[in-house]
Amino acid sequence: MKTLLCLLVLAATGAPAFAQIPVTDVASIVQQELSTAETLAQWAQSIAQLKTQVSQLNQQISIQSDLRSWIGNPSVAGANVSLSTLGVASLTQVYGQIQSALVNVPDSLASLGNTSSGTYRALQDTDLSGNPVQHDPFTYRRYSVLDAEQQNYQQVVSSTNARQQQLQQDLASTLVAMKSATTEAEAQKQSAKVDALNGQIAAIAATRRDEADQVVAQKAANDSRLEEERNAAAELEAQDDYLASQRITAYMQTLKLRQN
Repeated sequence: MKTLLCLLVLAATGAPAFAQIPVTDVASIVQQELSTAETLAQWAQSIAQLKTQVSQLNQQISIQSDLRSWIGNPSVAGANVSLSTLGVASLTQVYGQIQSALVNVPDSLASLGNTSSGTYRALQDTDLSGNPVQHDPFTYRRYSVLDAEQQNYQQVVSSTNARQQQLQQDLASTLVAMKSATTEAEAQKQSAKVDALNGQIAAIAATRRDEADQVVAQKAANDSRLEEERNAAAELEAQDDYLASQRITAYMQTLKLRQN
């Protein structure tokens, strides 16, 4: 009763009965919680996207590693190429003699005694009296030059045979290595080596063809010169015949026939 009476007094005097109880804003709290939930959802989505990106990046790294393993390291593969097997030092090698040395033969009549290892019959160099025939050096010099060209060609073929066989053997082993290559870089290295070896083989073949062409060219030059000399000799003979005829005619005109 005393408590009820006190409450009535407080109500009559206008004093607030619940002045000590705080008022709660439920709508604000709900809004804050919704905002926090939305932020957490965005964070979760960002984290999921980041995980996806990390996973994709790991896949790309794995793929690149696999490709690197399959392709190989070009720098390492290139460093394994042995230049000695490619014969780099022989790329500048000159086979045979130069043309200026071939045309300056010391003996213009040397071709007369050349039988080419018994292929030709030796030319007779004595007359009926047993005396040596005096040949014209300028007439036979061209044949000595042609002999020098042919000998040089044989020398080039002989000196390149060993090198060509070595290149062929290296080419065969390189083709086998290219077929059994475990990486793309290794296969490319062997392919480049094949190209280099084929280039050297082709260079040797070209050198032989050049020397053979020199022989053919010298033969053609000799034949052309011989034809030219024959034409010049025929013209000279015709001119001499004409002059001789004129001289005979003039001489006959000076003769006086004796009359009986």
